[in-house]
Amino acid sequence: MVDDAGAAEVPGDEWRPAGSLDRLLRAPLPPPRIRTRPWWFPVQELRDPLVFYLEAWLADAIFGPDRAIIPEIEWMSQVLLTVDVVNSGDLVEISIFGWPRVQNRVKSVLLSLASWHRKHRARDCSEPPPEK
Repeated sequence: MVDDAGAAEVPGDEWRPAGSLDRLLRAPLPPPRIRTRPWWFPVQELRDPLVFYLEAWLADAIFGPDRAIIPEIEWMSQVLLTVDVVNSGDLVEISIFGWPRVQNRVKSVLLSLASWHRKHRARDCSEPPPEK
């Protein structure tokens, strides 16, 4: 029996499944769509999320490119967040689940962070490079 695992490594080989497999394995995994509700989150607060939209680059700057900061924000603010890419990938939809007062506070914090990142990006683009 022939082992095809190294077939892609042979130069001149016409059939190269490992190349596409390598690309697939290097691609970032999409976030899981199904989550378990944390023990500290009241189930009745899942009914009415606060939803708003941000540019995708801002979401990457706030939550990290792999959204690694979301669990920490959820724990500190006692809300649940979902960040989903919509349409062409230029926008993300942010849904905040929790008590209305806390939803508004978290939205305000996220919009303040977005404003800071916009100003910081505009300032970096408008400043000339330092002369040597």
